Amino acid sequence: MRPLATTGTKGVAFWTLVLASTAGHIVNGATTPVIPRLAQEQLGADPALAGLLVSLAAFASIIAMPLAGVLTDRWGARRVILVAALLSAVGLALVLVMLSVSSLAVSRVVFGAGNAAVATALTAWVVAEAPAGERGRALSFFGLSVWVGLALGPVLGENLLQSFGHRAVWGIAIAVQLAGLGLAMLARDGRSQHRMARGREGRASGASTVLTSVARPGSVGFIAWAGEGFLIAFLIPHLVARGVDSQGLWGAANVFTVFALSVVGARLLLGGLPDRIGATITARASLVVLAAGLGVLALAGDFGVATLGAVLIGVGYSPLFPALTLLSTQRLPAAARATGVGVFSAFTSAGYAAGSLLGGLLVMHFGSSAALAILAVLQLAAIGILRQRRDGRAEPVPAVEPPLV
Repeated sequence: MRPLATTGTKGVAFWTLVLASTAGHIVNGATTPVIPRLAQEQLGADPALAGLLVSLAAFASIIAMPLAGVLTDRWGARRVILVAALLSAVGLALVLVMLSVSSLAVSRVVFGAGNAAVATALTAWVVAEAPAGERGRALSFFGLSVWVGLALGPVLGENLLQSFGHRAVWGIAIAVQLAGLGLAMLARDGRSQHRMARGREGRASGASTVLTSVARPGSVGFIAWAGEGFLIAFLIPHLVARGVDSQGLWGAANVFTVFALSVVGARLLLGGLPDRIGATITARASLVVLAAGLGVLALAGDFGVATLGAVLIGVGYSPLFPALTLLSTQRLPAAARATGVGVFSAFTSAGYAAGSLLGGLLVMHFGSSAALAILAVLQLAAIGILRQRRDGRAEPVPAVEPPLV
């Protein structure tokens, strides 16, 4: 197979990497919503503990992502993916060996670190290898693997859980994880000769400059992705409790499919919105739509209303990440923009973890509907964090989708 560097987005190597990335996100989407169900229904945990278990993977990813980037520069993407994917499989297998709160906790940490490292190495591979003229297009297509995984994963996990029990969920997840590893190993890594040089240039820029640029959009990203962390952990139990079927075509898990398809469709239609009307205006409008979607889900009592909420949330998230990434990086020197993207992604991962962790506390004390309403209000409050200023027209930086962990 010819390497991505010579074939671009039309070559087999690129789409092999997209499929490998999709496999990892399917595994995450299939297993994460099952965690709170197992913790509460079979192990007697309360919602707060269930949320903590879900969040452990995201906390592990915050550490694993920068480490994986360093190791990818030193060893190459293939080696990092090999080790990290096997680590993920081991984490999943722990639940097959023993089902307990402690085994779930260790599993989430090991799996979260491994899966995040795989996602980081795959993304670095695409960034380093894609031809310069196709890099934005490559990253846009590659990022859709997150949403395809979110569309398919929860449905797969919920149906396996209902039909065959939790052991089937972990068994199939391990198989899919290893299949993704096999796909990645099929592609050739024609490592960029300039990767380390770019890394040295990025380190030369001051950390304070990057943090100053990222602080406000990163804080907004933290709040917005807290909503997603809550949804993936608690949306299915919330909808089932309010009368939506647990499985089938009109089942609660298929709301995730609607959500993911909405993101994909909106991204195809609205992908250039930040360039046309400005990143700040785009981000503020996205937060309003996202808040409306969370509010609708808080009141949803049937699949139709839940679908409306999912569509609004998908449309809200679709231009939000590119807009916030542009705000994080457009005023940075070129050599520091990759660092800015990495720091911003850490904000979103931390928000994702906080959403599942603090969301469990909100559910326990106020109920899931109130928790969704609180998250909706927070999205509106986040609008004020973004400065009202004229968006610069610096060279746009393609957004790299944060892995769902």
